[in-house]
Amino acid sequence: MINQRLSKERGTRLRQAMMTRGHRKATALAADLNISPAALTKWTQGHSMSVDHACTLATVLDISLDWFLMGRNGPDWLLPDRLSEAELDIIGRLRERPTRISKVLVALIREIPPLSWSGAPGDHQP
Repeated sequence: MINQRLSKERGTRLRQAMMTRGHRKATALAADLNISPAALTKWTQGHSMSVDHACTLATVLDISLDWFLMGRNGPDWLLPDRLSEAELDIIGRLRERPTRISKVLVALIREIPPLSWSGAPGDHQP
């Protein structure tokens, strides 16, 4: 019974990681993994997989193998200090610019009011 529960929960974590990491379609992720879409669908339903496939999924989805398989130590995207890909891209691009340009861009960003999100898509504060 415990193994069956863990398998279903693993399938739920896989679906959650796929959505969070932008893999909305199983066929695209399956192609990236060089497996059939049916196999990936079965895994999202809690069917068993090899350790190699679990490791590959954890790497591709950038998730902890411990969280993926056992549900321990929460996913890294829940960490408040983790930078997104977009944030890392901006930082990398700023570092390639002269200091005077970086200062101007930072000043510009400070002038842009933050968005206020009320939970509904497209809901922004003017």
